[in-house]
Amino acid sequence: MAIDAVLTATVTICILVFSAKVLGEVFAWRKIPSVLGELLAGMLLGPAAFGSFIAINGTPLIQINNDIVRAFGEIGGILILFVAGLEMTFKDFRKVGLAGFVIGAVGVIVPFVMGYGVSLALGYSTIASLVVGAALVATSISITALVLQELNRTRTEESKMMISAAVVDDVLGLAILGVIVTFISTSTPITPISVMLVISTSLALWLAMTVFAALVVPRIINWTSKGSEATVEAAATASCFGASALAAYLGLSPIVGAFAAGMAIASSNTIEKIRDYTKKISVIFSPVFFALAGAQFDIRSFITTDWFFYVFFIALVIVAVTSKMIGCGLPAAYFLKDRAKGNKVGIGMTSRGEVGLIVAGVAITAGAISQSTYAAILGMIMITTLIAPLLLRRAYDNEPIEEHVPTDEADAPDYIPTYPLNPSGSDKDSAS
Repeated sequence: MAIDAVLTATVTICILVFSAKVLGEVFAWRKIPSVLGELLAGMLLGPAAFGSFIAINGTPLIQINNDIVRAFGEIGGILILFVAGLEMTFKDFRKVGLAGFVIGAVGVIVPFVMGYGVSLALGYSTIASLVVGAALVATSISITALVLQELNRTRTEESKMMISAAVVDDVLGLAILGVIVTFISTSTPITPISVMLVISTSLALWLAMTVFAALVVPRIINWTSKGSEATVEAAATASCFGASALAAYLGLSPIVGAFAAGMAIASSNTIEKIRDYTKKISVIFSPVFFALAGAQFDIRSFITTDWFFYVFFIALVIVAVTSKMIGCGLPAAYFLKDRAKGNKVGIGMTSRGEVGLIVAGVAITAGAISQSTYAAILGMIMITTLIAPLLLRRAYDNEPIEEHVPTDEADAPDYIPTYPLNPSGSDKDSAS
């Protein structure tokens, strides 16, 4: 049985990686973010599409529920955030710290309130409305970070603000998820004081871990740089997954720990080698992450005669987009003193993802929401995941990429390796 599971996972990963990379390459060639090609590959190869027909002796070759395959996907998400962290030193993060916190916090409050209010207005129960609100709060930082890498915009001021705000956004989203899970499991009302206690505790843990990583990890990396290149790569890998495990142990998302580790390593002396190394290993894991995200979508859930479902779904998508544009775009425009840059932040924060899927999964398993509500939430996540990269690329289309000129304050070199599918990967990033 164990051998069968390993063989199944091996075949599934081979098919997903190859298909996702090919479709991603096609999309990149057409000037469309390659992440959409990887998502589409998952949708086409998922159990609700052609994946169920690709079989030998009645056994599907692609099994996305395999634990090993899911582990590869989660590692892909961790590595994507680790690579994003490598583009921002702790000094950079402090420069946009207040702005990132405000944007992330308001970007959680506005979607939660709007989602909760719209659901109540449409006749949904209190618990179902809370679940909808919680599913709307967190940005899919993995997709946002990868699109920025593809666009060679990771060093712009709004990009750094976007990523730092998305981290705060993710931490707050997971804190709200904890509150919702507690409410579902205990069936007791939660007071504002208890909600604030959970949220403040999560933020304190995240900040403490980030500061600790910034103080310790660069010293370890610099010390290992005295040895071989393989030793440095091993130390970077250990830092990434060690910080992810610590974050999970503290009750945070593993990707938050990976981002903190990457941000700490960004100020080390061997940052160029580590960026090149992580770009290579991401070729295997990142496509699996996005292909699995696409495979979760089941188009059959949208075939119904209940017109109210479509009303709710459309309202949910509208709220998902407008709430981030208001909650993140307006505060960003204030801090950046530029409405166009603020709009880019709002667009970049629109994509939902991991946390929303977790919220919906927990709620449907506990019987807190119906199948139609679950389908609407998943549909909203997929729609925002598809349109956010397209809108973000369009927002940057008419802006020239400036040459990055190193200054005395620059902690990282002028080389920014982009995602392998980026056809213009030799371009340099714009200066922030």
